[in-house]
Amino acid sequence: MVAVERTRTTGLAALVVLGVATLFLLAAALTALVPDLVLFDAETSQRIVVVWGPLLVVLGVVVSVGAWLTRRGRARRAVATTVAVAATVATLVLAGAVGAVVTATLGAGGSIDPWRALTLAGPPEGSAPDARTVYTTTPAGQDLHLAITRPRDAAGPAPVVVWVHGGGWSAGSELDRAADMRRLADAGFLAVSVEYTLSEPGRPTWDVAGPQVACALARVSEHAAEQGGDPRRIVLGGDSAGGQLAVSVGYRAASGTQPSACASPVPVPVPRAIATIYPAVDLDDTYRRGIGAQRFAVAYTGGTPEQVPDRYRALEGVDALTREAPPTFAVVPARDHLVPPEGATRFVEAARAAGVDAEQVDIPFADHAFDTGPDGSLGHQAAFSTLEAWVTAQVR
Repeated sequence: MVAVERTRTTGLAALVVLGVATLFLLAAALTALVPDLVLFDAETSQRIVVVWGPLLVVLGVVVSVGAWLTRRGRARRAVATTVAVAATVATLVLAGAVGAVVTATLGAGGSIDPWRALTLAGPPEGSAPDARTVYTTTPAGQDLHLAITRPRDAAGPAPVVVWVHGGGWSAGSELDRAADMRRLADAGFLAVSVEYTLSEPGRPTWDVAGPQVACALARVSEHAAEQGGDPRRIVLGGDSAGGQLAVSVGYRAASGTQPSACASPVPVPVPRAIATIYPAVDLDDTYRRGIGAQRFAVAYTGGTPEQVPDRYRALEGVDALTREAPPTFAVVPARDHLVPPEGATRFVEAARAAGVDAEQVDIPFADHAFDTGPDGSLGHQAAFSTLEAWVTAQVR
């Protein structure tokens, strides 16, 4: 009798735990389905699918099976069945969302390692750059650096990726994506990340950062061979604000209109291609509709679109668009609240209409900075595997 009672108590406790887990899974599924529904804190809500999705699917399978197994005894059968059905529905919703991200990634030539997505495996060992050198000094005396990560065991001159970091033009550094630069180097690239002057309230850099990136691009081209790189195969890339700078500098280099901040200027080379992640190429739209974007845009430009409209136009990708622009790639999160995805889509469509080879990959269930979670996360793999595949095809 005691054993029976103990078994009953254990089963009831297990059912309570499974019920709580099911409520969590339902909240996660609803968050995935309804973009503006915040049942967790903002960061968790944004990462439900692109970081935690695979783990939640596994949890859902465990909870569903466990609930079905607790359907013993007439008294709790109905409750256990309800828990099992709810957990199964939530798991299917989450599995569908994860599957949509995987499908978009594979369709764009990327890849997903399920084990890394489940374990959230860390970055490759030895991610620090191999060298950090000054490429120019500003009139105010600020040294600007290049972080250089060299390919190991390269058989010949390696293609080069020059990366411009994001951060709303007011934060971040050339060291932010050290692990990603190491991964690109391990894939056979010479990876170089660029530092540029950051904006501050009262110190806009809309006409400063671009020439600095152009100077960095020129210096990389000039010294690529010394670092094992091929100056004829340079891809310019960037994320968010860095994506805007990469497009503007790369396109204006192609049209011969890009100034350089180098003290002893050398020609700004035209990159072989431009690769971006959630680029802020429509700054006016980002200011007007991006949630939380206004302070970044104002600090960068020195005003609102009404106050300095010419500056906003000068920073848009379309303003720098010519038929000579390099092939362009944009990874765009479908639920980007900071940099609304419609701006990137309009830009890509305009580029295509002008004759530019432009490609856009939409990542469903993803918000801004969706790739900056744990290194092995689903979102990180989706962004960088598609970008790496596209860049590799451009420099063959």
